[in-house]
Formats: sequence, C-alpha cells, structure tokens
Amino acid sequence: MKRKLTPKQRKFANEFIKTNNAYQSAINAGYAKGTARNATKQLLENTGIHEYIIKKTGNVEKRESDEADEVLKNIYRISAGKEIERHYVKIDNLAKEVAGGDDSIEARMEYMTDETTITPASTKEQVAAAELWFKLSGRLKNDSKDVEDQKIRKLKADADIAEAKAKRSSKDNQQVFINFTDDLPDDGQQNA
Repeated sequence: MKRKLTPKQRKFANEFIKTNNAYQSAINAGYAKGTARNATKQLLENTGIHEYIIKKTGNVEKRESDEADEVLKNIYRISAGKEIERHYVKIDNLAKEVAGGDDSIEARMEYMTDETTITPASTKEQVAAAELWFKLSGRLKNDSKDVEDQKIRKLKADADIAEAKAKRSSKDNQQVFINFTDDLPDDGQQNA
C-alpha cells in the first residue's frame, strides 16, 4: 500500500533533490532545527519519500533521454541526406526600405515572414553530421596510431616529471635525475 506524502515530506524530498543535504532540507521543509537532526534518518528511510525521489529523477532522465534521442535522430537524418524541416525568416528588402528604418515590431511584420522548407541538408552539413555520428558511435577516431603513440609518450613523460618533482620536494638537498627513453621505432623502422 502506497502512503501519500504529507506536504512537509514532499517539501523535504524536493529540497533533498536540490541540495543532497538531509539536515538543511529538513529545516527548509519546516522542521525545527532540533527535530531536523533526528528526523533526517527517518525521512531518508521513508519508502514513500524514497519512491517519490526515484520517480522525480526518473522523469528527468526520461525527458533528457528523449531530447537526446531527438537530437541523435536529426544528426542521423542529416548525415543520411534525408529531408529535414528548416525554419527561417525571409526579409523583403524593398518593403524594408519603404519602412524607412522603422524597426518597430509592426514595421518588421510588414517585411519579414516566417518560412519553412523541407529539403535535404547541404553536402557540407551532411559530411559534418556524418563525422559527428561516427564519432558518437565510436566508429571514427581523429588520431592515427602514430599520434596516439605520441600522446601516450607525452603522458608518460609528464608523469615522470611530476614524480621527479615530488621526490625533489621530499628530498630537499638530493639531486634527482630523470632518464627519458625513446621506445618508439626510428623513422625508417615505423610500421615495419
């Protein structure tokens, strides 16, 4: 049997979602400071409050997921060269000139119209969307194997330098030497 939350419990749950601070949420919900300290454990263990919080966060996740899905659908449609709906404002420059620089809403309504077309995206937009689609789906990497190897080498060198600095700061007067090794093949031996 599902218990209905009191207004104070609902307020606590909403405050807790915002702050993740049970004590402050209880105070904000109207509990006295002395009571809030003891009530937080009971409030957090209350199954009705727990279910309310799960439902609220689930709704947000669902809405965000639906919006992300819509964006992904549009990226895919553009990359596939499918028709998409485009909205734009068409300006009649002659009518605008007749308005004589009047920039009021009424004047703009005379020379501006909202237009909609349904056409495929330009080739440039399709290529950009396809590249983004492949990156998002993990099927396209910007870097070659050589570039990835160089990045790894740089990260190792940065780690060695950081380690040496840490040792130096802990051993004030002792010298620390950093030995760099190049374990990548020579230019003539690459991809051999």
